[in-house]
Amino acid sequence: MTANSDTLPLLRRMAMLPRAAWVICIGMFINKLGNFLNVFLVLYLTSEGHSAFLAGVALGATGLGGFVGNVVGGSIADRFGRRSAMAVSMFGAALFTVLLPASSNVHLTIALAVLVGFFAQLYRPAAGAVLVDAVPAAQRLTAFALLRLAINLGMAIGPAIGGVLSALSYWYLFAGDAIACVLFGVLVLVMLPEIKPEPVAPMADAPTTKAGYRAVFADPALRLYVLSMIAATFVYVQTTTTLPLHIKDAHLSNSFYGLLLGLNAILCILFELPMTKLIERRSARHVIAFGILLTGIGVAGTGLTTTELTLVLTVVVWTFGEMIYTSVATTYPGTLAPAHLRGRYQGAEGMAVSIAQTAGPAAGGLFYAVTPAGHWAACVAISIVAALLILGARARPAAPAEVTRSPGL
Repeated sequence: MTANSDTLPLLRRMAMLPRAAWVICIGMFINKLGNFLNVFLVLYLTSEGHSAFLAGVALGATGLGGFVGNVVGGSIADRFGRRSAMAVSMFGAALFTVLLPASSNVHLTIALAVLVGFFAQLYRPAAGAVLVDAVPAAQRLTAFALLRLAINLGMAIGPAIGGVLSALSYWYLFAGDAIACVLFGVLVLVMLPEIKPEPVAPMADAPTTKAGYRAVFADPALRLYVLSMIAATFVYVQTTTTLPLHIKDAHLSNSFYGLLLGLNAILCILFELPMTKLIERRSARHVIAFGILLTGIGVAGTGLTTTELTLVLTVVVWTFGEMIYTSVATTYPGTLAPAHLRGRYQGAEGMAVSIAQTAGPAAGGLFYAVTPAGHWAACVAISIVAALLILGARARPAAPAEVTRSPGL
């Protein structure tokens, strides 16, 4: 990477990314393209005669499994290697996804949903760690933005395919999901060299050091980062939880809400990757803080308007906030992490997102039911707190650490 590479055209910069980054991005596109289970699980279970409550419990069980998967996945990535963690994740997710519709007992189905969620998220810390390991620091923001583009494209196309498959048979949904997982797993095994950090040997006269997640959360900057991401993600998930409630209360249609989400997806696909060139040379903490604040203002602005045009404007505001901070925030743990803990640092980021995605809908819905105006005002306040937290999350000076890499990386 040359010193003036930040002036290169976007396509050239993408072409300069190492093979490992492209393997992760292509694999994630395939995975999200076939990620039907979370979208259609409730519809499937209710069609089988189960109550909406139990269907909701099963969907929540996948979230619980995903939280644990992030934690364990970080440890596996650091101990046994990135490729191993991703392969186990994808093949395990494929197996339990196929088994889930074979169960006629709803309690067994919920247990299988936990396992699906666990294996489906086990890969996440390893994938993030690969991008940190393989991509030079100057290119990481482009790599993580490309990853976001791959995810958004897959999630934009996947539900439409799932809708067609579900009209034929729900079994096709689960089979398609499993096939996508297997394809990602095979791609990783064939195309991605194993990456495993060298363990850090303690000095003979040094005191006993913390290991694993104890070492991760002993880092003050990481703790502030995690708290910031929990707060920021709590605000963002209101776009899929309390925003539709506001749309309903404003006597607007569900189809209009769908158009708002479609607008969000289109803006992300068109502008997020090119935007990296504008923000990559600025302080990561300042960029994240600004994006979080813009997201909070846009989300809170929802409560101030009930017309279609002004609601569209609020979506544009929080979408640009999302685009500004999300890729940078996902990249930031790699700035904080020593080489031998990169998987766990990425796992901590996944934990923060999982916590907010699990608690955010319930807490936001409850607060909205009590006081809608107070709820939207709280979104601004929480965003301010999140921005202040990330501003305090300064990276400590990096200690030299070795990472074993294959020549093809």
